[in-house]
Amino acid sequence: MRPYNVPRGNCGRGGRMCMGKALLLAVNIFCGLYGAYFAGVILLGALRRQRPPYPAAAPSKRIAAVVAARNEQAVIGGVVKTLLDQNYPRELFDVWVIPNGCTDETESVAREAGACILPCDVPVRGKGDVLRFAFNELLEMGKYDAFCLFDADNVVDPGFLAASNNALCAGERVAQGFRDSKNSGESWVAGGMSMFYWFMSRLFNRGRAALNMSAMLNGTGVLLSADFVREADFQTRTLTEDLELTAQCGIMGVKIGWMEDAVTYDEQPNSLMSSITQRRRWFAGGVQCMRHYGPALLKRAIRERCMQALDFGIFFYGNLMQVLAFVPGVASVVKTIQYALSKGRISIAVAGLCGAAVLFVAGCTLGAAGLCTLVKRPIRRELPGILGLWLIAVSWVPANLSALIVPPKWKAIPHVSRAGLPDIPRADKKPRTVPSRKASM
Repeated sequence: MRPYNVPRGNCGRGGRMCMGKALLLAVNIFCGLYGAYFAGVILLGALRRQRPPYPAAAPSKRIAAVVAARNEQAVIGGVVKTLLDQNYPRELFDVWVIPNGCTDETESVAREAGACILPCDVPVRGKGDVLRFAFNELLEMGKYDAFCLFDADNVVDPGFLAASNNALCAGERVAQGFRDSKNSGESWVAGGMSMFYWFMSRLFNRGRAALNMSAMLNGTGVLLSADFVREADFQTRTLTEDLELTAQCGIMGVKIGWMEDAVTYDEQPNSLMSSITQRRRWFAGGVQCMRHYGPALLKRAIRERCMQALDFGIFFYGNLMQVLAFVPGVASVVKTIQYALSKGRISIAVAGLCGAAVLFVAGCTLGAAGLCTLVKRPIRRELPGILGLWLIAVSWVPANLSALIVPPKWKAIPHVSRAGLPDIPRADKKPRTVPSRKASM
């Protein structure tokens, strides 16, 4: 029956409105708690004393530096050169370039630069297929203790392999190096995307290491021990092999170490469309990883009380949180406009929305400037990226939503920057140095 004196139709409408408000409140609380978790990890990690690098160990590990490459003739020589110039005994490492589907001179340029060549002759859907092929071939040789993975557009700090040797001697099976940028000053897009990787390295992974938590892999500058690769039977089925490997580490219970003194300088896209293409792939790959590995991680976390699996499981539901967080934002804007229209105060709504936009842009700009200071990059040179970060952040929303509606396929991002180590500025004009750990640790 209808409640006494309630007009017909209002009861159901009122109930739906209350339910909608309750759902919106629940989404707000859920997304707030999710964001607070990662913000808390970063903050606590920043406040805690940072862990120094692994103790220096005598060079002993044989390492294969592996570079998957497709049509990278413009940049492949740079990564090969910086790898061959490592401060590590030459007899203890080889540089392997794995050409796949090339229609240019990538193979000949890499060979001329001094790399060993292993042409990939299997069907390739993405980088993961190339790496699986390379691991199978290189493991059969039986001569390597570990593999270091790089992208063709990278330049590598001279101490990378020595830092990897130290991590291996300290017992690490998987580790992530510091992912820096080689062309952050070339455009506002490259600068803005560089901010993302500086955030991931300087705040996200460094903070986790300070709390003795596992790092996350992010594409290049990755160390994998040979015994781990054998045990994991490296297989990927998503667009983001780094996230997938991170998930597999969580399921296997393998902690990912953090090598802050192992630095790789990566090329960032200079056009907004290339950047959006890249981020659409990241989002789609993240959704695939969430679907394939999220339940298994949470199951392991509950059954075995594994904090690493729980942490990774929470991380992999981040893409879902991004979509959910979009709902309250849109609802708030709509409610503000509706209220202003009902009261005939359009100017108030416009002023409120403009004020929120100004605060957002100011927050992004100040945060970017602070991040540049943390990673010791000159503010003046990074100004285009600092001023453009807000637009990168805004463009992330349509990029992710479009990837959710029309999932992308793997697509190569063109690399053209010839910047080398001497071209990469630092505010302190000094090489990256971090005090070493005591051997007793």
